[in-house]
Amino acid sequence: MQLLRKKILVLFGSALLLLCLQACYKLEDLTPNYEDGVSTIIYDLPGDTLATDGWDADFESKDIYLRQRFYNSPWTDSIRFVPFAGVQLNAARGVDIVRGSKTADAWFAEVMESERAIRWLSASAQHPVAVQENDAYANTVDGYHYIRRNNAWYQMEIAVDSSGVAAETLTIDWRGFMQQAPASPQTGYAYRNNRNNRVYIFNGKAWELLARNADYRQNINFVEVQFGKSGKEAGIYSPFLFRFSDKWHQFLRDNADSVRYLRTNEWDFAFTGDFNSMIYLNNGRAKLSPATGSPITKSSLIMYEYGYEFMDEAPDDEFFDNRPADMMQIGFESQYGTGINSWYQIGGTFIAKPFPYRAYYLRLEQPDGSYLYGKLQLISMYKGAPDVLTDANWPSPYLTFRYFIQKDGSRNLKTKD
Repeated sequence: MQLLRKKILVLFGSALLLLCLQACYKLEDLTPNYEDGVSTIIYDLPGDTLATDGWDADFESKDIYLRQRFYNSPWTDSIRFVPFAGVQLNAARGVDIVRGSKTADAWFAEVMESERAIRWLSASAQHPVAVQENDAYANTVDGYHYIRRNNAWYQMEIAVDSSGVAAETLTIDWRGFMQQAPASPQTGYAYRNNRNNRVYIFNGKAWELLARNADYRQNINFVEVQFGKSGKEAGIYSPFLFRFSDKWHQFLRDNADSVRYLRTNEWDFAFTGDFNSMIYLNNGRAKLSPATGSPITKSSLIMYEYGYEFMDEAPDDEFFDNRPADMMQIGFESQYGTGINSWYQIGGTFIAKPFPYRAYYLRLEQPDGSYLYGKLQLISMYKGAPDVLTDANWPSPYLTFRYFIQKDGSRNLKTKD
């Protein structure tokens, strides 16, 4: 009995000692904490989550692009039928500009110049009589806008049936592929414009973009139309631009977006490629970069291997200057090579594993030619930025990263006491 009491006292004492030790020594929390009270942290910035959407013959809610083809021709480029806020859609864009031997960029630049030169007439209940090339007006009866190009009227809006009810078969009178619309058209005439490669149908009032499948004689679905939310094939990621100063970001969904934004000083980084994980600094001297031709030519970056918290001071300018322009990207490492300034590793599991201590010194050229210095750490491309991931189908791309840009122009990058 006395021995039993001694055992109980020993067990009680051991338990009491363990409680005391736990009270005195708190176990270290090894969960990453990226908050430092100074850096800007971007959590789960959505990349191109529509990249797996692709094209479908049936219209679905939130579709905003369509594409066409006739018979066995190639598909057209994606055609946006839902306008951007405050922007007038023009389905006849490009019908007036001859392609010839021009490069795609040169042709598109002329197209956009023609768009800017549209002359708007007063609203009217019918087509105005005294008109000239590139005149446009709003019709007060049907609510559509019309434009005069190549001696023909075109409907600027794209009429897509979004009711979800299967439409009756549309039969067209195919007139072939032509440089401009057929003269003296009849209702149901359809043709492919050789300048912008789009298919139009005459509706009795004007030429409108054909936005549904159509039969020609015995050829069922001679013209095919498909719809999509992203305007591209499944698995292709639209790039987006990011600016540090105000967290602005802009997707580049089509060539118009690229022409508008890429060769400007309005952005700092372009998130491109699969999962938007190939990242380019805006530097116009780079030859293999979305930034080629940009007015920004002195922005630079330097990879650092030993932790964001220890990057207290930016390197001297000579180190930034010595970085080749074509090394201003942040890539990835795989079994095929180490990549350039890689921020993650990916192998046979197809799961990206970021390097936990890797970060980047930044020198950002400003519009006035001055520099701002900073640092950047890319943390995750998966939703929620999980520390450990085993599911290759985890939602992505959702970019989490942190950065600090010193606004006073100095090299002081200290963010932690």
